[in-house]
Amino acid sequence: MSTLKDKKKKIREEYRRRRNAFVDQLDSASRNLSFRRPPSPLARLFQPDQTVAFYRSIGSEAPTERLIEYLTETGVDIAFPRVTDNGALEFRLVTGPELLECGFRNIPEPGETCPLVDPDVIVAPLVAFDRSLRRLGQGGGYYDRSFAQYPDVPRIGLAWSVQEATEIPVESHDLPLHMIVTECEIIE
Repeated sequence: MSTLKDKKKKIREEYRRRRNAFVDQLDSASRNLSFRRPPSPLARLFQPDQTVAFYRSIGSEAPTERLIEYLTETGVDIAFPRVTDNGALEFRLVTGPELLECGFRNIPEPGETCPLVDPDVIVAPLVAFDRSLRRLGQGGGYYDRSFAQYPDVPRIGLAWSVQEATEIPVESHDLPLHMIVTECEIIE
C-alpha cells in the first residue's frame, strides 16, 4: 500500500508532465496573453497600497510577469518570497526585477536589502489543484507554513487548467486556497 507521501509524489510527477506538455504546445502569443489582467473577482482583492506576495514563475508555471506589471501600474506593492535559513518564507518588497537574485534552488528571490513586509494577499504557485481548492505544491511545505503564519490573508493559486486533478490528498497542515485562477475560469 502506498503512503500519502508516495501518492503526492505520483500526482506531482503526472501534473508536471501535463503542465509541461500543455505549455509546450502553446504559441508564444497565447502564453503571453494568459494571466495578463486579473479577472473581476480577483481584481477586487487587489487595492492600491496593498502588498501582494507573488512568485516569479519559472518553466511551465502559470506566468506572473504581465500580471505583476499591471498591478504595479495600479499602485499595488509587490513582494516576493525569500527562503530563510530555517526553511520558512519571508516576503520582501521588490520595486523592480533587478532586485531579484538567484536564490534557493536557483529560484529568483529578493535580496536581503529589500524590506520585509506582511502580505495582504498571497498568490502561490502550484503543481495541481482540485475543485475543493486544495493545492499540491512542490513538496517543501514552504507556502503551507506561510499560509499558517497568515491565516486570514487571502490565498490565491494560479494554474493552467490542465493542472486540475479529481482530488488532492491532504494532511492536517494543508490549508485550502480561497481562489484558483486558470486561463479558462475562476474557482472559488
